[in-house]
Amino acid sequence: MTNDAPAREMSVWEALSPAPARRPAARGPLEADVAIIGGGVAGLSTALHLAERGMGVALVEAQTFGAGATGASAGVIAPQLTKTTPDAVRKKLGEDRASCVLRLIAESGTHVFDLVERHRLDCAAVPAGFIAPRMGANSLTVLQDVVRQWAPIRSDLRVVDPEEVIALTGCRGYRAALVDPTGGGVDPLALARGLADRAEALGARLYEGTPALRLGRAPGGWKVTLPDGEIVARRVIVAANASNGGIHKALSGTMLPLPVVEVATEPLPDAMRAQILPGNEALTDLELDVFSIRYTADGRLVTAFPSSNGGLPDDLAEKINRRLAETLVAYQPLKIDFVWLGQAAVNTDLIPRIVRLDEGLLAVQACNGRGLGINAILGRELAAFLLGDRKLAQLPVADARRVSGFLLARHIPRLLLTTALFAKQLRRRLGMA
Repeated sequence: MTNDAPAREMSVWEALSPAPARRPAARGPLEADVAIIGGGVAGLSTALHLAERGMGVALVEAQTFGAGATGASAGVIAPQLTKTTPDAVRKKLGEDRASCVLRLIAESGTHVFDLVERHRLDCAAVPAGFIAPRMGANSLTVLQDVVRQWAPIRSDLRVVDPEEVIALTGCRGYRAALVDPTGGGVDPLALARGLADRAEALGARLYEGTPALRLGRAPGGWKVTLPDGEIVARRVIVAANASNGGIHKALSGTMLPLPVVEVATEPLPDAMRAQILPGNEALTDLELDVFSIRYTADGRLVTAFPSSNGGLPDDLAEKINRRLAETLVAYQPLKIDFVWLGQAAVNTDLIPRIVRLDEGLLAVQACNGRGLGINAILGRELAAFLLGDRKLAQLPVADARRVSGFLLARHIPRLLLTTALFAKQLRRRLGMA
């Protein structure tokens, strides 16, 4: 076991993509057709799609583009639901609204990679597919039923048996896997920066280091108050992920935080690399203690570990290597070169949504660990609505709903992950798994 500590707490994406020159902060009074708050994939995708059609856009980001959940993600493009099924979504939303949500999720992977290709975004995109394995004894039946539930919308999914799971992934212990050919991976920070560059080239006005302090009504629309000025716009999109609640009080306590420690190992040895995800797909399993792996452009393995207290666990390298050793058929101890904290935002129903706050005021909320693909395509749909090409009823719109008992409930996702991981490791040590 290697005891080498990571060099520093920074994402591998920061190391692979040198920081560009920062955009200036917004100053003075500004006017726009649409003001966007948040410079992650949701906000930047919306800005780009609007700018392509000539609409006046002003976007403000409190830090730098991609500095939040986007750039801290693993960069997995997963055009699938999280811990729920198409039939459950239909039961929850009704057929019409569910069809809207499901079609967007199904198309999200293809849309991201088409967007990357069309705008020539340099973000190490790998459209090699997404694999979602499962461990339970009835996994083959369960996943075949999931494919059946998707059938009215898509026919490109397939389920593989345990032998093919090992061949495709190099991971042991799974009884079946769902294979989605439209998924894959990207460098999420480079994706955000590329979207920003293209949106700006098409006429959008983008500002960094500019937090939105307040939202209020203005004649004919809204006013976004900034530290050194304001934006007056007919419509506003709030796309600041976990910070949404600080921008509009109706969004406070409506999402559950899920902190995760992300790591990138040293580049894998050739023999190990040849057996672990040899097709270069991205993998995220369907277990409660989520296991996920994918490669960076320089051959490092990106994986994650639950954060029990919102910080870095003790003996992280040992814990990561133990988990890899338990799962990978070809394993040798790996040095952890990069460590960083990410945070997903989770809806209690696990369904992505656009929240209608008021006339001309919408928010993108909680994509439940599927943020890159879903947020990119929601940006397209928001732009289509603002341009008059979609009706609001054609979007996955919902009201803001504060989570009941939020002060306690906010700890549930983190506790579920850490407890499930501990229980699985205990079973393995006792020879029960």
